[in-house]
Amino acid sequence: MASGGKRPGAGRPAKKDKHARPIAKAEKRIADRLPELIDRMFELASGVMVEEMDAEGGVNVYSKVPDRQAAEYLINRIMGKPTERKELSGEDGGKILTELVISFGDDDAEA
Repeated sequence: MASGGKRPGAGRPAKKDKHARPIAKAEKRIADRLPELIDRMFELASGVMVEEMDAEGGVNVYSKVPDRQAAEYLINRIMGKPTERKELSGEDGGKILTELVISFGDDDAEA
């Protein structure tokens, strides 16, 4: 008789397993509409002319300015997102102190 250890099927399912079906469904919906979504992203990145009806039935036409984030997203998809620089500092903006420990074998062994 085996004892201890994880039993098959015991416990909560992992998040990746729990959400696998909804994620796959969402990815399929995106993939099915990808050309349309990319076209809309290009429109946002380029700026578009907008035509709207007002309350009196008149037509208002105006230009919507280019969306910088849409342009940046498209560029990052092709060229890759640039590395972001992060700076760390210690307390009050000072240096971060580190300690280097080198071990050559078993520290408890006697010579």
